[in-house]
Amino acid sequence: MASPDRAGPFSEGPTLSSDKIQVEVVWVCERASPEGVPTLMRRTLDLAAGSRVRDAVAALDEPELHGGLRQGRLTAAIFGRARSADVVLRSADRVELLGGLLADPKQSRARRALVQRARSGDQRWQRR
Repeated sequence: MASPDRAGPFSEGPTLSSDKIQVEVVWVCERASPEGVPTLMRRTLDLAAGSRVRDAVAALDEPELHGGLRQGRLTAAIFGRARSADVVLRSADRVELLGGLLADPKQSRARRALVQRARSGDQRWQRR
């Protein structure tokens, strides 16, 4: 059974001394591969107890991530739920750094539907 100080819903998490916590930080990096294909980056950090999301990002030593979080280009999430950069982390938390959407999902879906309707030749969707 997980103790109350564990953040993960299914794991016991790592055990460290009470003055240290271990968190995982994940983000997508475009410059990681020579082909320019985005790569999922993952790093486990040992931080002082009481560290915040912004402290974890600063510990990565990735200036563009730290600047992106500060300027609002990136959003932080813990286990998929959006959180402020000032949230105190708990041991075994997974911090996810998320970029903005490249396209509005609703508009993209509408465009795909129009193209599919035009290809099918189905007259039900034509304006009369």
